[in-house]
Order: sequence, then C-alpha cells, then structure tokens
Amino acid sequence: MKSSKTIKHEIINILIIIPTTIVVALGLWMFVYKANFAPSGVDGLATVLQYLTKVNAGIFTFALNLPLLIAAWFMLKKRYVIYTLIYTVVLSITLLVCEKINMYQYTDNDVLAAIFGGVCQGLTAILLKIGGSSGGADVIGCMIQKKLPHKNVESIIAYVSYIIIVIGFIVYGNIHSALLSIIEVFVCEKISEMILRDRRNAVKFEIVVDKSQTNILKDMIIFDLRHGATILKAEGAFSNEEKDILICLVSYRQIGEFLRLIKKIDGAFVYYSDVMGVHGNFDYRLDEEKEEDIRKRIELDERSNIEGKTE
Repeated sequence: MKSSKTIKHEIINILIIIPTTIVVALGLWMFVYKANFAPSGVDGLATVLQYLTKVNAGIFTFALNLPLLIAAWFMLKKRYVIYTLIYTVVLSITLLVCEKINMYQYTDNDVLAAIFGGVCQGLTAILLKIGGSSGGADVIGCMIQKKLPHKNVESIIAYVSYIIIVIGFIVYGNIHSALLSIIEVFVCEKISEMILRDRRNAVKFEIVVDKSQTNILKDMIIFDLRHGATILKAEGAFSNEEKDILICLVSYRQIGEFLRLIKKIDGAFVYYSDVMGVHGNFDYRLDEEKEEDIRKRIELDERSNIEGKTE
C-alpha cells in the first residue's frame, strides 16, 4: 500500500509532466512541422510520416510508442512506463487539438524555427529527471541496456537520432532539411544538459601530497575555504613513497583561491574536473578559540616550510 507521501509525490510528478508535454507539443506544431525537417527521437519519425501522409503526427507518435511501451512494461520500471505513456497521450492529444483549432505556425525563419523547436523539445529532460521519458529512442535504449548492461544508453539514442536525420534528408530531399535537423538536435541536447545538470555545479580537486603535508592542506581547506575533504591513502608508483590524496569539491569562483593555497604546499600535484551536481553539505561547526589555535598551527607549519626551503 502506497503511503500518502508517495501518492502526493506521484501526483506532483504527473502535474509536472502534463504542462511540460503541452509545451513540447506546441514547439513541434509551431516551429517544426512547417519548416520541413525531422527533429530528434520518435517525434522526428512521426514528423516525416506526417509529411508523407498528411496524417497528424500525434497519431503516429502514439502508434510508434505504444508497442514499445507494452514491451517496456515487462522489462522496465512500471513508473517509467506510466510516465512515458502519459507524455505520449498528452502529446498526441495536444497535436490533434492544434490541428483542430488551426493553431498558429511560425514560418518566417527556418533556422529560428529549428532553434526554438530544439528548446521546446529539450524540455523532455524534465521527464528524465523525474523518472520518465519522451518514448521512442529513450525506451529502446533503456530496454537494450537492460539486456546488455555494458551498452551506453546515450550512444544508442544518439545513433537513432542520426538515423532519423538521414531518413529526413532522404524524404525531404535537400541538405537544408538535414542541417535544420542537426541544429534542432544540438539545441535539444544542450537544453537537456542544462536541465539535467544540478544547479549546484562544482569543481572536484584531487591533490596528491606527501603525508607530512596532509594536515597543513586539510586545515587550509577547512578553515580558509570552509570546505570539507576526503583523504585517501596512496603510494607513488615511481618512488614507492606513501602519499595522501585529498578530494575536495569547490565552487567555480573558488578555483583561483584554491590553486593559490595549493602553491603553498611543497611538492603537491593537483588535477581538477567539472562535477555534474552536488548533494549534501559540509557542516562547519567550530568554536572561535579552537579555530584560532588551528590557524596558529597552520602559520607555524607554513613558516617551518619556508625556513626548510631556505636552509
């Protein structure tokens, strides 16, 4: 039996899916269809079929996704399938309504149409974030990965998108349509990345230091940068000397400050890279007297290092 909290969470997710899907459908109707190019995913295939048959793409979207979702029901999580089914139904209905009321379609500039079509379709990443998908290539990729875990879902989805671009080029019969498809796919992917990337972006520093320098660097990280750190034991491959690796996440604006601190550590080796997102906090609590004692210790350690270098 589902708890009231779980039911509330499911309802909120569904209330997120519905307006998101409507915006995606409006993007397809207003920007994509009149520009004559195939967007990414199953929507691209439905767009091509609409162009060939003059039958609303919403019908093809539902017809293409339904058998995939039936198969996915037995292989993937039920929540994933239900969320994707809701997306498919709402998208199809919205596209049919747009046709019925003769909704406005933008025709002034094909490139702008591809860009804004990609922006709208990129919003499908919201579904991925809450555990659903936009169907089609996403469902195929997840089912393949279920059977073949070593396969990369993103690569499978990318290959499907490339195939649809080629199909669009053949159907529309010109390079202009293919270039518009590439623009749309590129914008769609960038918007998806922005949505899926956690707002708390960070940089991960990994610093290799001699064990004698570990406490100095650790104290600098905690009391100068106000960050925590994780210490791993290591051994130099060439020297066979014992080393420590300090792992620390900092914000972008602290990169320069962190590098200046590391320069104070003799023999430190550092490398750093982007982090998609951060969850959790470093809880900094220390009384002023204890902090002052530690700062004095840091100053003494730094002074000892300087004197050691000058001897």
